[in-house]
Amino acid sequence: MSLDIWLHGVLTARATPKSGGRKVVMEYTDEGRLGYGGGAPILSCSLPSAPGPNAPSVSRSFLEGLLPEGRALQHAAARLRGVELDLAGAPAAPSDAMALLAEYGRECAGAVVVVPAGEGLPTEGRLSSPLSEQELVDLIQNLPARPLGADPTRGIRMSLAGAQDKLLLTRVNGRWCMPVDGFPSTHIIKPTTVWPHSAENEALVLALSQKCGLSDNAVWIERIGDATALVAERYDRNVASDGTIHRLHQEDMCQAVGLRPKDKYLIGRPSERMARVLREFADSPQREIADIYKQVAFRTIVGDEDGHGKNYSLMLHDGVVKAAPLYDSLSTLEYPELSGTMGTKIGAQQSLAKVDRQALLDEAKAMGLPARAAEQALDELATHVRSGIEDLPAEITEGWPSEHLIETVLARSHRLETGQPLGGVKRSSRPSLTLDTITAKKHGAAPARGGTTSTP
Repeated sequence: MSLDIWLHGVLTARATPKSGGRKVVMEYTDEGRLGYGGGAPILSCSLPSAPGPNAPSVSRSFLEGLLPEGRALQHAAARLRGVELDLAGAPAAPSDAMALLAEYGRECAGAVVVVPAGEGLPTEGRLSSPLSEQELVDLIQNLPARPLGADPTRGIRMSLAGAQDKLLLTRVNGRWCMPVDGFPSTHIIKPTTVWPHSAENEALVLALSQKCGLSDNAVWIERIGDATALVAERYDRNVASDGTIHRLHQEDMCQAVGLRPKDKYLIGRPSERMARVLREFADSPQREIADIYKQVAFRTIVGDEDGHGKNYSLMLHDGVVKAAPLYDSLSTLEYPELSGTMGTKIGAQQSLAKVDRQALLDEAKAMGLPARAAEQALDELATHVRSGIEDLPAEITEGWPSEHLIETVLARSHRLETGQPLGGVKRSSRPSLTLDTITAKKHGAAPARGGTTSTP
């Protein structure tokens, strides 16, 4: 089965299986390339707009990058095959990704809509009736068996990358609705499921990132039955004054450099590789590189060890590339079970406790950012972190033990200015685990390969 990939209402590319389904190639349509210069990014920086098929490896990476990961991916594959989860396993061949996107690809990350070839662009879709409290509770309780809340039997066909349990919903007049038949979603809802207070932790970190100018999409905490959930506006959606929802195109770093999701921890320095992409495609490379650098430094200050290749993204519009806002960040220092080892290096350091100002300056040098600009960025960021914490709304900081997280971030921010190692927290004597390991243990599955496993 081939797939048609639509972008902003235009049939932009077709993905075709080759070699009996063992490979897949993507090729732009003439209409899709119209208005783009040779080599300009349309769907992805790794898929240039030149005529002819793109390489199977980057084609596969782009398509797989649209799908969930881990247990959520296994559940989606099991439902598609009509078998028990234990018999399904994770999709391993390009044909699996193709079949999953044919089923779930009406609403994806960015502005793409994926349908079986020849099916045509879906209608504008529709919304369900506003969900009751009990319906929301049921959706949360059915995660991860129904990733994102997707249910093809009811026309709810959605796909979004990431291993954490989450829902995709559309908010209209303060009420939650299910997007049906390809209608755009507007918000991501992530319940606390694996790590204590993870929803509150991420809400605080993302709210702080807004104070630092690294994001501007609204985040808040919502109680749904007995669950506490993070609610975040999708930064790749824009709601006009008349209520019309527009999709904004984006891709993550793995897609941008042609790497598969399973290699997200093996990317080396994602910031350095993203800087190369921005230098090639951005209108203002130094400005965009500086934005990514600030995100790297912010994740370091708050103690987020999970800055892998799928946690940085780019916005693409009419061939112009910019850094996407910061997203999916929380302080992993709050969880002693985790290793304290970052998924990727900062300078020569990979330990959250040992990384220091010099390591961040070395990272800036590797990205091609002038030393003076990097010094200024770090000083401004430390200042914004301190003032931002003082200005966080009470609904973000109250009702859970946020004091320890706040004290940790303030201490690390101060040490950044003085040049000391940023330090960590007192570690548990239990064996160090990773985010993937803890998630897998909770669901009774083997941990995914490729995560960080060493201790600092």
